Amino acid sequence: MTLTEHLAPAALVLHDVSPRTQARCMALLAALAPFITPQGPMPVTLLVVPRYHGDSPLIEHTAFRAWLDTRLALGDEVVLHGFYHTDRLPVRSPLDWARRRLYTLEGEFAQLNRLDAQHLLQQGRDELAACGWKTRGFVAPAWLTSVGTIEALTQLDFDWYASRTGLMDLHTGEQTRATSLVWSVRAAWRRRLSKIYNARLLAKLLQREQAATPIRLGLHPVDADWPEAVRFWQEALAMVLAQRPCAIKSQLIMGRVDGA
Repeated sequence: MTLTEHLAPAALVLHDVSPRTQARCMALLAALAPFITPQGPMPVTLLVVPRYHGDSPLIEHTAFRAWLDTRLALGDEVVLHGFYHTDRLPVRSPLDWARRRLYTLEGEFAQLNRLDAQHLLQQGRDELAACGWKTRGFVAPAWLTSVGTIEALTQLDFDWYASRTGLMDLHTGEQTRATSLVWSVRAAWRRRLSKIYNARLLAKLLQREQAATPIRLGLHPVDADWPEAVRFWQEALAMVLAQRPCAIKSQLIMGRVDGA
C-alpha cells in the first residue's frame, strides 16, 4: 500500500538510544509492550547515539549490543542520531541562543561546518557498522541540522535526514511531510505544555483531512521517569493504531508500508 492510497502510517521513534540510556529505553518500551511485542503491530525506529555524552565505543557494550540485536530481529531499525549528543559550540545570536539553549541543550549538529559534520557522521556510521548495524538515514539531536551537515550527508551518500516536520530525501530533494509529537520533561512547565500541545496536535492529525500525513511518535528515554508522559504515549498509541497502519521511519521516506 502506498502512503497516498489510504491512511498514511504512524512511526514509533525512540530517541537517544545508548548504553547509558538502555535501562530507561527498556522501561519505556515495556510500558508500551501491548503495542510493540512480536505479537503486536508496531516496530520501533531506534535513534542510536554512538558515544552518548562521552561514553566508550558501542562495540565495548556487550549487553547493549545483544539487546539491540534482539530488537532488530523483531523488526526494529537503527538510525544514526548524532555522535556525542552534546552541543560544544558557542551561540552566535539571540535566535541561536533560543534554539540551542532554550529549545534544547543538545543541538550537536546545529552549527557544524561540512568537514566537522562529515568527520562525526563517518565515525558514527563506522561505530554502528562495527556492531553489525547499517543505517541509511540520520536524525540530528533536536532535529537541528546545519547546512554543512546536509552537505556532508549528501557526500557520504546517506539516503535521508529528518527535520521536526518531515523527512528529506537527499537524492531527490523531496520532503515527506511527517509531523512529530514529542514531550519535553525537564521542567514542570514544559511537561504541562507538552501534555496540552501534544493532545491537541494528535487530535488534529487524526482528523480525516490529515489522513495522508504520516505521524511520528517521538519518545525519549527520560519520558519513562514521568507517569503522565508514559500515560500519554500509551493513550496516543491506542488512538493512532485504531486508525493507522504502522511503519519504521525509513519506510516513510520510501513511501511504502511493508506487507500492505
